[in-house]
Amino acid sequence: MREKSCMTRNLIFLFIGLLLIYMLQKNGNFFPVFFLISSLFLIYRNRKEKRKVDKIDVLIGILLAILSLNPIYAICIGLGYVGAKQVFDNSSYKINLFPKDKKEVIFYGIIPATFLILLNTIWFLQTVSINVGFRLEAITGSLIASIPEELLYRYLVFALCVILCNNQIRTKSQKFLCYLILIVPHVLMHFPAGVDISFIDVVLMSIFGIILTRIQMKSSLLLAIIVHFLIDFFRIIIFGV
Repeated sequence: MREKSCMTRNLIFLFIGLLLIYMLQKNGNFFPVFFLISSLFLIYRNRKEKRKVDKIDVLIGILLAILSLNPIYAICIGLGYVGAKQVFDNSSYKINLFPKDKKEVIFYGIIPATFLILLNTIWFLQTVSINVGFRLEAITGSLIASIPEELLYRYLVFALCVILCNNQIRTKSQKFLCYLILIVPHVLMHFPAGVDISFIDVVLMSIFGIILTRIQMKSSLLLAIIVHFLIDFFRIIIFGV
């Protein structure tokens, strides 16, 4: 019982820590520092437990870092993917890299992507004029957003949750805290500290966060990245922003 309460307390501290990092954003973006430290911590833990590094995972980490087109997050992505993947490979709680079958592609890829693209379009129509046209930024901007956000804010952070719970995320409160940790900081990140936030914006961003988190937890990292990419891609194609 004491061990379970300790694990729950660890998750609470992680959640509070992420909120504090968000609140410090007006003085600078400290999330890359957090992700770098977290990545190095996971790699250290894996080496301590003598877990072998798969060369394919290293190559995938490098590829994702390059595709992210984000020099600030690139190192975090490369190290974070390798560290988190090793944790998941040795745990019963994990996020898969690829979807298992066609059903997952439909239910956790095509359906949520279509819904979120439509929702995002309706949301932007309230304040932005349509300006349809293909732009290179639709590809680059979508990669810059989708890979770091899905890999660092969710994939890496969930690996931290697994470690902090000693591979035993069992109680409902622990599962709930994990979802909060994967959703809330990512939602708040879109609204810099000190900026006024409307209730409807928070609700809509939360819907995106909940669905994208669900895709990772129930299917795979790749599908979450693709869905996230498509949301931003069509927004930029339709509105130019």
